[in-house]
Amino acid sequence: MKSISQEGKKVFQEIIFELARALNLWIRDRESFHKEIENSNLFSNTINPPQDFKEEIKRRIDNNENCIHQLYHTLHSTKLTRELSDIIRKCGNLNCLGGELIPVINDMAYEYINSNIDVFFSVIDSNFGCHKFNEDCFKNILFTRISNFKKSFTASIYQFPIVVFNLDREITLSDNVKLIPLDPLSLKLEEISTLNETRIHKINFFLEVSVKTKCSSKLSLQLAEKSRDTTYNILKLLGTRISPQAIPLLTSSDRVKDPFLFYRYGPNREKLFNATTRNLPYYQFHSKEFWNEFFQSHNKTGSLINIAFEIVELILMPNFSQERVVERFERALLWYGDAVTEHIPFQQVQKLVSSLEALVNFHEENTTETFKRRITNLHITYKGIDESITDKARQLYDARSKIIHGSSHYETFSFCIVSFCSETLLRAIYFFSIFGFEKTKIKKSLPTFLDDIPNRVSTKAGIPNEESP
Repeated sequence: MKSISQEGKKVFQEIIFELARALNLWIRDRESFHKEIENSNLFSNTINPPQDFKEEIKRRIDNNENCIHQLYHTLHSTKLTRELSDIIRKCGNLNCLGGELIPVINDMAYEYINSNIDVFFSVIDSNFGCHKFNEDCFKNILFTRISNFKKSFTASIYQFPIVVFNLDREITLSDNVKLIPLDPLSLKLEEISTLNETRIHKINFFLEVSVKTKCSSKLSLQLAEKSRDTTYNILKLLGTRISPQAIPLLTSSDRVKDPFLFYRYGPNREKLFNATTRNLPYYQFHSKEFWNEFFQSHNKTGSLINIAFEIVELILMPNFSQERVVERFERALLWYGDAVTEHIPFQQVQKLVSSLEALVNFHEENTTETFKRRITNLHITYKGIDESITDKARQLYDARSKIIHGSSHYETFSFCIVSFCSETLLRAIYFFSIFGFEKTKIKKSLPTFLDDIPNRVSTKAGIPNEESP
């Protein structure tokens, strides 16, 4: 980090003023101090010496030199600290989360105050009317601590345990994502055993995600988890195109019916009968067909599989600017992945519509008509618009509207809603890849692109290959 903005300097000075006010209140009016802190609902309000500054504080105490052992945050100072963390992250172009800079800023404030102790006390003595800001000292502390923080940034590999059906080999899904079978030694890990005790189906694979960009630990994990979930949901999407039951994997958060259900019923307590239901995991068998087709199309130029995994690779890249197209797809896939294992019908409808809305809804007027039009456009072929698609989109959207307004919990459809939504999302992947997954400032340009799809097809600009998985 080579520079800090004037706004950053100003906010840091405001933090120093507020910490001085809080310390003065703690010294002079302990009751008012505790009342203010209690009303702030702060989890922690103390700032202790940084680890690398403790020896210096100990030396000062031993030599009877002026120093401050502990500082006190208030609601206002914590707000200013969060504000400064965003400024520092942007100025330094740091691959970290803003919250990770808060401890660094606390250490900066503590070191700055104790390095300028006389000036700090003069702020209190002047009733917070002046502050001779030592900019050189501030910059030196800032640049040193940020430099040390950046030394912790690394590239990382993560392995997430999952259940995969009908697969017995390692697969490279994209440049940085792999499915790796668990070896027998791994199965002996205590953590794997504990996981298996809590699940109907046993863990048999790791999803390996490589975050090659050097990042802070929390950002790195966040990127890996977002890419992991997107990978899960892309595989579910590709599978359910073959069959609504062709779910190739289960994650730890998926809701699935227990294989055995039981209840009792009867006219009274003296005459009760047992009722049992066995739920076979039939999607396991459909997933075998999925993997057969997956291997036939994987790595083929222009296949929807390869295009879909471009989304995963983009999500692995840190992004702190405006929303990209890929973030909308991430949300759409999260809703869809949750919906396909949802066994409560009305919740499944809500989640499927939310998945599609993440791609076609831009808070415009006439949302119902806009939803139907754009969903229909995504299904266009060289033969033109298919009005039956418009009717399906209407049925699905109307059912969701009834559900959220409380008039109906169970809707019947003339088509399979999972298959319809999976086909819509796959077609959206194709068209959105033409528009550009990485693009930003899309509030106007993306809706215009979706509305213009019929013109693209009429000029033979391209439509999805209906036979590509």
